[in-house]
Amino acid sequence: MNNQGKFNYSGLHTEPQDLSRDEIGTGGTIWLARHGEVYNPGAIFYGRMPRFGLSATGRKEAAITGKFLCGQPIAAAYSSPLLRARQTVAIMAKCYPHLKPRQSKLLLEVRTQYQGRLQSELGDYNFYEPIASPDDEDLNDVLARVLTFFKRTLKEYHGKHVLAVSHGDPVVVTHAHFVGLPIKLASIRQPNLYPQHASITRYDFPPEGYTEDISRVRVSYYHPPADFGES
Repeated sequence: MNNQGKFNYSGLHTEPQDLSRDEIGTGGTIWLARHGEVYNPGAIFYGRMPRFGLSATGRKEAAITGKFLCGQPIAAAYSSPLLRARQTVAIMAKCYPHLKPRQSKLLLEVRTQYQGRLQSELGDYNFYEPIASPDDEDLNDVLARVLTFFKRTLKEYHGKHVLAVSHGDPVVVTHAHFVGLPIKLASIRQPNLYPQHASITRYDFPPEGYTEDISRVRVSYYHPPADFGES
């Protein structure tokens, strides 16, 4: 399943400017994935709460995306410390038994006082603008730590491929940034932008590695479980 171009979603990718085809990705590639579906029969907004692992469907989703990644020269694998992300990266990285996935708090779910409440109670409630507590994160806080992860990772693994498993909001706010959308709630709630479970967004960086110039970064989004009829 090493034919990623077949699964590129129109409207969710960008092509870099002023780079030759041979230069794209030479500074490194980060595959930023969302974890698989979570076992959550109580429909809790779980946030950073412990012990929320993958459902049976989530494990299948992660396995399909793992097969999709097989053949890519993955040099390192990371995940959020939360159970669902650790389980996902372990499944996705099975083609790379020599790798020991590492954990990074920079990939954690958003920090919010609303965790633990029922999803039905919250609905589409905006807990970012404004935040509920001074200890909560806003969208720019989330983006800043993911970009810190990108910078550090590309410095350590310059020119190489890295798999990183995170959560929906960190993934979508990073995607919004690199495709040039404003970092606000309206952007991340655009139709078709929010990442599906076990989807993966590929970021190919230019020769210099990490750059603030988003026009030099190629962004590609894939959802292998849907492409193989398992969504």
